[in-house]
Amino acid sequence: MIDWIWPEVDRLEHQENWNEAKEYLLKAWQQNPIDLKKTVRLGFFCWYVAVEQGPLGITDADIDIDTDELESVLTEVTTFGLAHFMTEEDFLWCFGYMISMFPYYFGDYEQWEEKGISMLKRAYELYPEEPVYKYSYLGSFSNTYGTLKNELKQIQPVLEDRFKGEGLLSEYFKEVFG
Repeated sequence: MIDWIWPEVDRLEHQENWNEAKEYLLKAWQQNPIDLKKTVRLGFFCWYVAVEQGPLGITDADIDIDTDELESVLTEVTTFGLAHFMTEEDFLWCFGYMISMFPYYFGDYEQWEEKGISMLKRAYELYPEEPVYKYSYLGSFSNTYGTLKNELKQIQPVLEDRFKGEGLLSEYFKEVFG
């Protein structure tokens, strides 16, 4: 499991310096794209800022965020990840989650929704004892809404340890699963 703490990025994200965080992440990834943590953090950042501007308090008047660029980088990072990290459980889980939640950001809705769910399934198959993977996979099916109380209870004790740091990824999953 990846240690999600990345002090420089966590600080920029926590301070809502979105453009600086994007530039820092992008530069770090371009210098070493085969680093799984950099790939996942950059992909998650682009996805989250693009799809959740409202909850992040980002408005056109407040800050100049180029969502087209974020979506372009997300596509590039996703393509790279699919080519290089399909055996890495953290990639499968995080990108599977993002893809299954908002498949239209990746392409054809039905095709990408199926792809995202299959990635979540594979992460869960690789590590069935990991409650985050189990809950994410089982929760990807619409007919399970409200029926995963036991699985959600299993996640609670591991959230703080699994998602350390103040970055968007850690804060997001602690809130969503908390």
